[in-house]
Amino acid sequence: MIGFILTFLDGQTISKLRGTDSGVLGMVIAAAVGCIALIPGFVAFPFVASLLAAGAGYAQIAIFILKFMMVGIATLPLEMKCFGKHIALKRNILSLIFVVIASCVVGVIMS
Repeated sequence: MIGFILTFLDGQTISKLRGTDSGVLGMVIAAAVGCIALIPGFVAFPFVASLLAAGAGYAQIAIFILKFMMVGIATLPLEMKCFGKHIALKRNILSLIFVVIASCVVGVIMS
């Protein structure tokens, strides 16, 4: 999967969409992909290492990793069924707020 994605996205495209100069738009793209991604951590971490090597920014990578680990659009219906709508939505919203703050901190520290 990593090789397949990196075949279509060259280093220049990755830098433009997720690089340090992509700013808020790059973080929004990374957040959107992270919300819907259903990939296990043992696949995601090598993938983001490849993205970093290809020019992605630290803040954008942080928001991607944190979003797919903490906020789940695809798993929200199951979470609502198990924990109730109120708890599931509250957890996802609080996680979203934390993810944005944490990725901004990572971006400041690593730049």
